[in-house]
Amino acid sequence: MDRDWSGVASEALATSLIGMTFLALLMAPANARDIILSWQETVQLEHKDRTARLKRLADKSLRASPRFYEERVPQSELPSSFRTDIPVLRVVFPQRVFFDTDQSDLRHEAEAVIDVVAEALRREASDTAVFIAGHTDDRGDDAYNYALSVRRAESVARALDRRGVRQASIWRVGFGEAIPLVPNSTDDAMARNRRVEFLFGRKAEAVGVWLSKQEAVVCASALAEQREECLKAFARLPRVEAAPVVTGSISRTLVQPPQSGAAVAVPTIESPRLVVVGPPVPPVSVGPEPLARTAAVVVPQERTVVTIAKDEPVIIDLRERRILVERLER
Repeated sequence: MDRDWSGVASEALATSLIGMTFLALLMAPANARDIILSWQETVQLEHKDRTARLKRLADKSLRASPRFYEERVPQSELPSSFRTDIPVLRVVFPQRVFFDTDQSDLRHEAEAVIDVVAEALRREASDTAVFIAGHTDDRGDDAYNYALSVRRAESVARALDRRGVRQASIWRVGFGEAIPLVPNSTDDAMARNRRVEFLFGRKAEAVGVWLSKQEAVVCASALAEQREECLKAFARLPRVEAAPVVTGSISRTLVQPPQSGAAVAVPTIESPRLVVVGPPVPPVSVGPEPLARTAAVVVPQERTVVTIAKDEPVIIDLRERRILVERLER
């Protein structure tokens, strides 16, 4: 069998770039060797190294390789203190790798995938974040699919946390049927939409911002009429919650998931004390039909630039394309 050398080549490139950086420091004058690079200066190299490492570990240990996508969040959409664009690595596995039909208990085969992710995370910086996102097809009602996607993401997140990964913060989030990659028109298409995604970034804020802008992903390659149909499900789920894993459990939540049988899967936000992360983003229209606006969150100007702590639930507002946290007195 021919071997795909792309992962090896990518890792070699990342390693050589990092090596050249440190070699340059070693060859610098003695009074320059005490320079410590900031995370902003290393974030791009770390992203390349992360991608190459995950590809290498997946090729070595897994029967089916996942799909890798590189996203990028511009600094203009992040807290001003970051002062750099931040790449986000999106790693996509089909749902059947993790779960049997209509189940949220992990299959035995899933353990190898989680081992690979855990091994990769052990070599990360301490402020790296990974969000595990669950997605379903459109069979069943909105509320049931939303709740199922959350349970599945939580199963993966807990299993990853049990590996003792402390270098990265872990969040879980479910989107139900709201973000199909393709129209749910065939069995193969529905299988593609049933998936688990791992999203890696040096900062949780970057991953959250990218997740809030997934309207562009919804049936992106479909015909205009098909995409409009897909966007109807997207518009019915205006906000979701990413809950962090804290010491072996999911932390307190801000969102009450809808009950199965509900007409529309719209989680109820229980806390009014929400603060925008990063610069405010102007409201946008979502979906093919006008939608009623929810009450705008009033954000004092001096509190618009905040960061996310490891134990904070994150509200992802798909309609307004922004993320929010509950800022409590600490």
